[in-house]
Amino acid sequence: MRRRSVLLLVSGALAVAGVLVPSLAIKQSHGDTRITSVVVNGGRPIVLGPSGDVAFGFSITAEDDSGIGSVDGVGLWGSDYGALRSSAVTCTAKSATVSVCTGTSSVDVTRQQIYDDMAGSWYVQATAHGRDGDRRTETKAGTFGILKAGRLSSFGAPRAAPRGATISISGLLERAQWKTQQWAPSPDQTVRLEFCAKGCTTPQTVATVDSDGQGQFTARVRAEHTGTYTWVYPGTAWAEPLSSYAVQVTVR
Repeated sequence: MRRRSVLLLVSGALAVAGVLVPSLAIKQSHGDTRITSVVVNGGRPIVLGPSGDVAFGFSITAEDDSGIGSVDGVGLWGSDYGALRSSAVTCTAKSATVSVCTGTSSVDVTRQQIYDDMAGSWYVQATAHGRDGDRRTETKAGTFGILKAGRLSSFGAPRAAPRGATISISGLLERAQWKTQQWAPSPDQTVRLEFCAKGCTTPQTVATVDSDGQGQFTARVRAEHTGTYTWVYPGTAWAEPLSSYAVQVTVR
């Protein structure tokens, strides 16, 4: 409850400063103004490690039959009261009716601008103004992802093995923990072990396992050919996909 109250107070302060908050009354839309596209960070998710900050840009494309005068009221919102501030937005006309408006924002883990439960999908709110007085406010004009960075390592594989022998290959999956600003084990996650024989172009999945409470996992496979083994983590809605370095096992 205390955190909720603090965040609500912060939201109130942002509203006084002129930054839109989703719970506040939205300006009424009218006319033929439209927001047709929103791209954040070039269409790529924003990936944050356990510390540091990331600056990113966004573009909002809007149209009106009389042309676009401005885009304002930009807010970047996530779950659990996540909120990031944007810079002023600059619009450039691409035609008599269409403008592309750009701005920047940033997120800093060390300044506690984001919490662990805010990882995942975020959205962009914006108001586009036509030159004829029309306007359109979209509370979810576009979406983007802020994901946790991770580390995926491989260990325990032998450098060589007799043909037909069963070998063990282990790994460790870690994720960024924004609260502690440390790397932490990532339990109960599914990873797959891929094998690529010497000269291959497409690896094959030879094992699928889940990480334990310490983020570790092990697969036992039969060594038939010389090649490389790589752990692959597909990622989730809140964590980036990862691949470990490839480990070569020579079969004799």
